[in-house]
Amino acid sequence: MSVIYYHMKEPAVRVLGPGCRYVLWVQGCHKNCPGCIAGGTHRMEDGKPLEVDALAWEIALSGADGLTISGGEPFLQAPALAELIRKVRQIRPMGVIVYSGYRYEELQAMPQAAGLLAVTDLLIDGEYIKELDDHQGLRGSANQRVIPLTDTYRAEAACYSDQPRRQEVFPHGAEIHEVGLPGADGRYPDASLP
Repeated sequence: MSVIYYHMKEPAVRVLGPGCRYVLWVQGCHKNCPGCIAGGTHRMEDGKPLEVDALAWEIALSGADGLTISGGEPFLQAPALAELIRKVRQIRPMGVIVYSGYRYEELQAMPQAAGLLAVTDLLIDGEYIKELDDHQGLRGSANQRVIPLTDTYRAEAACYSDQPRRQEVFPHGAEIHEVGLPGADGRYPDASLP
């Protein structure tokens, strides 16, 4: 049975893509980009395992309009994530956005990335570069590209690069999850509770 190692998940996010989105932050990344906002996602062994079948049902039944996968680096778990997306789509249609620290051209040269690329509708690619953080859109820094791989989000793709960022705060008992993309200074725009 396939397993995904994840860092965090939120079922109703409105700041990381169109509509209400289930957002999954996967565990594991070797890039270590200076200024990364997700430093806690880097060590794979710190992740929580979850079976793909159980997670697929959770996502499909969440009521979310789409799925956004970030991390960490999703392409370190590409086969399991591709399987997850296929299983979710067997239950109901759902658009998928994936963030990656790799450039699209690098991913195309990685045989293990092909399955995840094939089920991704919108890719946000490239390493985060703190000095190029312009506080715009769904990308972390201006070098990152917003690449439609299908027609699902093609019409909106341009606005994902040039709209001001937003943030949401999700209380979980004693924990607070801040969701969105902060600026290079580490601060978020005004937060809103869902």
